[in-house]
Amino acid sequence: MSAPTVARTDFRSIRRSYVVVGVAATFVAIVALAFLGSSDVHPHPVRTTFGFSALVAWVFPLLLAPLAYLAVAGDRARGTITYYLGLPNTRADYFGGKYATRAAVGAATMALGVVVAFVVALATYEHAPDAGRFLMLGALSTLFALSMVGIFVAISASVGSRSRAMMGVLAAYFVLSAFWIGPLPALNLDTVLDAVASLPGVTISDSTMALIGALSPAGAYFNTLPELVWAGAPGQYEALAQFDDAPDYLGYEPWFNVAVMAAWAVGAPLVGYLRFRSAELG
Repeated sequence: MSAPTVARTDFRSIRRSYVVVGVAATFVAIVALAFLGSSDVHPHPVRTTFGFSALVAWVFPLLLAPLAYLAVAGDRARGTITYYLGLPNTRADYFGGKYATRAAVGAATMALGVVVAFVVALATYEHAPDAGRFLMLGALSTLFALSMVGIFVAISASVGSRSRAMMGVLAAYFVLSAFWIGPLPALNLDTVLDAVASLPGVTISDSTMALIGALSPAGAYFNTLPELVWAGAPGQYEALAQFDDAPDYLGYEPWFNVAVMAAWAVGAPLVGYLRFRSAELG
């Protein structure tokens, strides 16, 4: 066997799972309702992509969590990992197949959500959606999804129990998404950095703050949208116009933020595999 064979076996075991169906159905339903509900408020569907981005960053990772945290930890808890590794598989084959399955589900769900958003926008908005904008939105959102799946599967492979995997995944979501770029002013990264810097009486420059903010998948995802999706958007929308005069900082450069998400999508699984490779599975 090999990683593709492990992935096919794993996919057959989860394709009828209520978790998989629930993740896809819930996300698609929320996206469809969001675009349908805004069609009478905003004549241009590009304005609703602002709300869509919030769903992707703050809601979608929570939907992925039940699927991803069980990727490896679930097999270890059930003892089925001995079946996979009892066959002529290496740990690299096993881990690669598990990650591929979860990544495929996450990417397919995100792609389906964007397609549904486009179809709803095409049918209900006064102005037709821009296919190019939606295509770019889908690509960036899928890259974000892959980065979060990579982090979650890496955590699942790095711990020895389901409970630790669940707590680790929820902690990663909170720190890298809700806390890093979250809407609560009293509980976000900027507030903490300002408080820490004020103790010795120093000031963190705006460019440094922007760079730090771009180092999480969620922060990088939001930073790509103003220039790659919302630039030149029709209509006068304050929610989108607030990004027009962003300073020329590295942390706001689209290429840098795309690279950050790609680094998480590749680097996190690699770290998870290195820990799994030497883990005691008995």
